[in-house]
Amino acid sequence: MPPRKQTPKPVSEINNENAAKVEKVRRNAYLKHRGIEPEGPFQLDLLFPDTLHETTRVIPNDYARSAIFTTRNKTTPRRALEGERLFHLHEGVSVVFTGIELRAEDDELVWLQILHYAQRVPLGEPVDFTIKQLVADLNWHKNGLYYEKARQCISRLKANEVLVRNEKAYGNSGAISLIGDYAVINDATGKPSHYRVRINPALIVLFAGNTFTNHEWVTYRDLPPVARRLVDYIESHKHPFPLDIEKFGRMCGSVSQELSGWRRTVRKACTDVTETKIAQKVWLENDKIYVLR
Repeated sequence: MPPRKQTPKPVSEINNENAAKVEKVRRNAYLKHRGIEPEGPFQLDLLFPDTLHETTRVIPNDYARSAIFTTRNKTTPRRALEGERLFHLHEGVSVVFTGIELRAEDDELVWLQILHYAQRVPLGEPVDFTIKQLVADLNWHKNGLYYEKARQCISRLKANEVLVRNEKAYGNSGAISLIGDYAVINDATGKPSHYRVRINPALIVLFAGNTFTNHEWVTYRDLPPVARRLVDYIESHKHPFPLDIEKFGRMCGSVSQELSGWRRTVRKACTDVTETKIAQKVWLENDKIYVLR
């Protein structure tokens, strides 16, 4: 019997494979230029020992400046997004998201805390914690309602795909879930109580070259969501430029229909941030947010 002829791959598939290879080469070159071996292992507290501390939590700048974590009211149902391009403050950076809408009120805090647990092991290696430990570190009430809230956050953080393209830096980040695979041990009631989580090693490209922001955890954690997103903006820029409140609204995923209402919300956030001493003064003037470091 003559051998079967292999069906040639479509040109489009070949082009996609070639493009993926080119992007990987670019990412690897970006990492090498910053003294990071592309094949790993990557351990954040070893790669960045001078910037990571027990009292701080970190977020990649390309996430901090985007609408990946919204501040929509908790009574508003979360949207299911499929390949949606999210708002980003800077031209040349795009964020494409698939999954259930993530929010600053809970998902952002949970993710930053889990990243903190993961600092001391190579990315991709298991990280163990209990749901009670996580809730305590978030300063949430220690009861069943908040344990379940934390579990739901972990589920959402796993069930998503984020693709960032940064034209001036690494190019294409590759598709990354904020949390990789995880396993659980249930308690006597059948509820997950112990988690073993993995963080995708590909996330390192968003941290390379100190392209991330450190937040003083207790101060940041205890701020309201809009004020916290304002801190994301402020602390991810060495010299924050005056920010139009319309752009800040898009960064927060605001659906406010009245500009007057959004002004009140932003003024309150400016006051909240000023009172923390994160900046000397933050204020709204002529529909722009000004920051005095």
